[in-house]
Amino acid sequence: MPSALAIFTCRPNSHPFQERHVYLDEPIKIGRSVARCRPAQNNATFDCKVLSRNHALVWFDHKTGKFYLQDTKSSNGTFINSQRLSRGSEESPPCEILSGDIIQFGVDVTENTRKVTHGCIVSTIKLFLPDGMEARLRSDVIHAPLPSPVDKVAANTPSMYSQELFQLSQYLQEALHREQMLEQKLATLQRLLAITQEASDTSWQALIDEDRLLSRLEVMGNQLQACSKNQTDDSLRKELIALQEDKHNYETTAKESLRRVLQEKIDVVRKLSEVERSLSNTEDECTHLKEMNERTQEELRELANKYNGAVNEIKDLSDKLKVAEGKQEEIQQKGQAEKKELQHKIDEMEEKEQELQAKIEALQADNDFTNERLTALQVRLEHLQEKTLKECSSLGIQVDDFLPKINGSTEKEHLLSKSGGDCTFIHQFIECQKRLIVEGHLTKVVEETKLSKENQARAKESDLSDTLSPSKEKSSDDTTDAQMDEQDLNEPLAKVSLLKDDLQGAQSEIEAKQEIQHLRKELIEAQELARASKQKCFELQALLEEERKAYRNQVEESTKQIQVLQAQLQRLHINIENLREEKDNEITSTRDELLSARDEILLLHQAAEKAASERDTDIASLQEELKKVRAELERWRKAASEYEKEITSLQNSFQLRCQQCEDQQREEATRLQGELEKLRKEWNMLETECRSLKKENVLLSSELQRQEKELHNSQKQSLELTSDLSILQMTRKELENQVGSLKEQHLRDSADLKSLLSKAETQAKDVQKEYEKTQTVLSELKLKFEMTEQEKQSITDELKQCKDNLKLLREKGNNKPWPWMPMLAALVAVTAIVLYVPGLARASP
Repeated sequence: MPSALAIFTCRPNSHPFQERHVYLDEPIKIGRSVARCRPAQNNATFDCKVLSRNHALVWFDHKTGKFYLQDTKSSNGTFINSQRLSRGSEESPPCEILSGDIIQFGVDVTENTRKVTHGCIVSTIKLFLPDGMEARLRSDVIHAPLPSPVDKVAANTPSMYSQELFQLSQYLQEALHREQMLEQKLATLQRLLAITQEASDTSWQALIDEDRLLSRLEVMGNQLQACSKNQTDDSLRKELIALQEDKHNYETTAKESLRRVLQEKIDVVRKLSEVERSLSNTEDECTHLKEMNERTQEELRELANKYNGAVNEIKDLSDKLKVAEGKQEEIQQKGQAEKKELQHKIDEMEEKEQELQAKIEALQADNDFTNERLTALQVRLEHLQEKTLKECSSLGIQVDDFLPKINGSTEKEHLLSKSGGDCTFIHQFIECQKRLIVEGHLTKVVEETKLSKENQARAKESDLSDTLSPSKEKSSDDTTDAQMDEQDLNEPLAKVSLLKDDLQGAQSEIEAKQEIQHLRKELIEAQELARASKQKCFELQALLEEERKAYRNQVEESTKQIQVLQAQLQRLHINIENLREEKDNEITSTRDELLSARDEILLLHQAAEKAASERDTDIASLQEELKKVRAELERWRKAASEYEKEITSLQNSFQLRCQQCEDQQREEATRLQGELEKLRKEWNMLETECRSLKKENVLLSSELQRQEKELHNSQKQSLELTSDLSILQMTRKELENQVGSLKEQHLRDSADLKSLLSKAETQAKDVQKEYEKTQTVLSELKLKFEMTEQEKQSITDELKQCKDNLKLLREKGNNKPWPWMPMLAALVAVTAIVLYVPGLARASP
């Protein structure tokens, strides 16, 4: 089964090491190299003094598919992207790491004695999953722009913008400078302690040399006693016993004093080691405090930057909100104006709709009336045709019967002339037939003229006058033809009346013949007129049929147009209802959006007020902390001045004591050298100078007393040194207490700053989210505004085209009348409204 892989790459500011390829089959230990575990390319062991033996653990979780890093109670800490996982000597919880993270093990440590800096391990880690794919990057997980990673924890960051934080950083730098001065003074104290230790060693060496001289003196005294044979054995024994007792007492006192001095030396050395250990601990704590101080400075600077950025973002958002409110008010005003215009247009359309409905009803009534009249006319025409056919047939028969009678022999004419009553009867019959024919024809013509006049009046009353214009022309032609027929018919009637007068006045046969010939001619003319009237009747019937067909077509077209208009009216009703619903929905949505925008504005104002109040509280707390720090710094200054005075006094006293010890040792050395020379001289004169030796013994006893006094003085000096050490321990304890208080204050400050950072980050995130929402809303509004402008432009173009078309149609109408111009204008207006209203509906949100 393939395993996950972690690659540690050395960075320029790191302790040098080779690139490590570590397979994470199991949790891998990261630590310092020891005899058993040496560094290699396939492990995480580093030859670095800063690391602990068991510094951290790294492993891969197959269930979650994530990489984890854990600090295992390291002394110098573990950092991921300059964020420490836990405090010193505390185990951290497992923390997820991603590919490309910067991991730091330990911190740079500087030794005060040798002035050597030990670097830490800083590496860029690349993580690969078991399938060979690289793990997620930090940029893929965190979408917000992160600050550039800090190379080391102690790196310097740019200056802050806040004046109070800058002053606080200045005070902290001054405190660090004073701590460095105190460290230097502690180093001088360590050197003084080393000098005192060397002086005590030299004094012990002098005491040992003195003890050796005393032992030699004892040997010489024994030799002198042995050599003194002049005395008796008893006296010699007594002297030997006394000397041995003195020797024993001196040895016991010397041993006791040596034991005490050695014990004091051991105690002093132990205390010195403890002081050195405490000094090293305090130095470590000071370095840690420095690092924490630098981190707090960095965090303060970052917090100030974030705070300033959040303030700027809040200002930008407030400006954008104001602009958005202005735009929203403009949009509302535009929407209200457009709403009013649309309402006005809707009212106009409703009025036009009512007018169109009235016109449609009138047209339908006219259409029904014209249909009824056409059916009646058709029936009448059929009856007239039948009557005319019958009359024409009867006239033809009568004329045929009457012609042979007229064309008969003269005998019959003579008989007719004789029989006056029969002739008059025939004349009357002819006149009656003519009158019937003429009256029938005249009635037909009159009825046709009446029908044509009624049709003309109805056509003039209706709005379809343009459609019936050709029928009017035809009817006018028919009326002129009928008038001509009436004139033609009136002429033979006048001639017939004249013939009547002539017949009544005719008494002779010649006149009768002439009249008969004249009657023949008139009959021929009447036949021709009848034929012409028949032809005209047929022509009138054809014209009427054509007019019927044209009228039917016009009626069908008008019904179709009425149906189309009704469908368009229904569509208009539906569109108007949809528009009303859309307007209501848009008005409700705009109201909801306005309410939500007002709520958001109130929330933003509240957040800004909260941020301002928190900022004021933070500034007040920081000012209070600055006051506290200033008071502590003044107290530290006073304590440092007191320590400096004490150190100068101790240095002066110590120098005086050293000079006194050196003078005493020199005097003792010169004196001992003189005594040695004297002893050598006396050694040659031992026998002669026993009395002088006794005197010298007395002198030696006095010297022993003096040396005991010197030992007592040295004990006093050791007591003073112990008191000085106790004072130093007290000062060290006070320093430790102060360091602990500083640590606690620093931890509190760091916790407060972290909480402030978290609050500021949450506020910044909320502000960014609100800013993104407002940006999305503004982008949508811009898109809708652009769409509405495009639609308005298209509508204006279409209106221009419609106007151009209307102009062209008007020009054509001026040249040739076109009956459907008002209908087309209404359709164009309806299409413009249908196109314009959805654009307004889309643009109104």
